[in-house]
Amino acid sequence: MATLPARSALDIDLQAIVELQDNPGVDTLGRRSVAFVHPRHSHIAVNTCFDTFPQGAFVSETKGRLVGYLNAIRLPSRVALAPHNWTAITTSGTGAAHNPSGKWLYVCRMLLTAGAGHQSLDPELSPLLVSLKNLAMKAGLEGVAIALPFPGKRERSGTTEFQRQTLAEGAKDFGRPYLSGSMGPSTSINIALYAGFDHEIALPNYTGIAEHFALMVWRNPEFD
Repeated sequence: MATLPARSALDIDLQAIVELQDNPGVDTLGRRSVAFVHPRHSHIAVNTCFDTFPQGAFVSETKGRLVGYLNAIRLPSRVALAPHNWTAITTSGTGAAHNPSGKWLYVCRMLLTAGAGHQSLDPELSPLLVSLKNLAMKAGLEGVAIALPFPGKRERSGTTEFQRQTLAEGAKDFGRPYLSGSMGPSTSINIALYAGFDHEIALPNYTGIAEHFALMVWRNPEFD
């Protein structure tokens, strides 16, 4: 079954987006948790990023409850696809680096939650990726870039060998069933691979807290 896109974020969602990191909610198996979040989503930071480029803001929902959020800005390829860290490329997530003439969507702020006992972040992340791809095609942009964390221990997650292993395992995971009976990958990188994204470059110490990320990119086929 094709993944449906997330809905566009609205002004009235901003309060819930900020509160989501402290109150992820409850599902049938128990309390949800924050599975991945960029540096804290204060009211000022979220509002500023949203106001900069509201067209790039989306929320994913499960049974009417917000479970994921991201906000993208536009950047030129020479910036979006070059080695970088989160603080510099997004101006600390405020979106101030937004360039209206940029041909790439770059995710500058994101928050995902995970249901208790979850086997995948697919319900939270996949709809957001679909919306980004749709926006890029509608706006005639070259592609989408999103930084996602490598799983595993921090002290080894920046090694080339571990990165290759992670990506190879993600490719093999395509089509494997979850415990819930749905089909697809499990980690955020695998979900992006399944959605047609490719690994572009490694981003060591991306958020400044010793974690290593992968820059995953989707290229608009209209530009092939």
